[in-house]
Amino acid sequence: MTKENLLFLLLSVSLTSGRNIASKKTASDNKETSHFFFSQAMLFLSAALLLISFNITSFSSLSATTIIYGIIYGVLLILSQWMFTLALKNGSTAICSVIYSLGFIIPTVSGSIFWDEAFTLTDLLGFVLALSTIAFTVIGKEKDSQSGKTFILPIIIAMLSSGGLGIMQKVQQSSAYANERNEFLIIAFSLAFLASIIGFSACKTKAKIQRRNVVFPTVAGLCFGGANLFNTILAGRIKSAAFFPLQNISVILLSTLLGILFFKEKLTLKNIMIIILGAITVIVFSI
Repeated sequence: MTKENLLFLLLSVSLTSGRNIASKKTASDNKETSHFFFSQAMLFLSAALLLISFNITSFSSLSATTIIYGIIYGVLLILSQWMFTLALKNGSTAICSVIYSLGFIIPTVSGSIFWDEAFTLTDLLGFVLALSTIAFTVIGKEKDSQSGKTFILPIIIAMLSSGGLGIMQKVQQSSAYANERNEFLIIAFSLAFLASIIGFSACKTKAKIQRRNVVFPTVAGLCFGGANLFNTILAGRIKSAAFFPLQNISVILLSTLLGILFFKEKLTLKNIMIIILGAITVIVFSI
């Protein structure tokens, strides 16, 4: 892996973890339906503005293919972020983050099926280790899960949508219009912003907007937009069997460490084993 790709991966993992934490805070602050849609609008708007600031090309020559890809990606963004936030409302951050990360299986497998990417024994070992780490994380957090299961359906939808995002990143970067990735992402996040604004406008009663309904969604959006940019770049540079498991397992590890650091979660034996197993997985995929 080149130094630039490694830097982009570190940024992607850091930003994705930041988005998860900010999204959890956003979910807890959503007291009313209008709060939910307003916060989502702020999230997607801040992400779109961030991406626009990096855009150096003109939309006048934009291809129809990029527009179509952007619309599809936008729908997947809406599903993944809305459902992830709804799941975080009633489910623990650890369990929701882990299940959400399971979506990497979809683009990982698609790489060898649709793009003829080699799937080596090392990749298989890393893949098994990644799944084992995720499964072990779920087992380790079962006692902390809430009795209510209202978060299950939303997080499953978010997981599947997340996998779709990975596939679309690969599709866009494998196309003849790979250089239009910024425009591709701007279209997607703008569409998601528009859908959220429509949802907010449709609310019959609108609760008072507090500062926290702006701050944390904005932070989440900036992290989400940046992570999507780096992920899209890396999806075109690193084979799927290595990139998607490596990125997602690293996010799980960092989220666990941040939970211990900021939320005073206990460093149990299971957590230590998860960190060690995850570290081995990262090393295997980095070979």
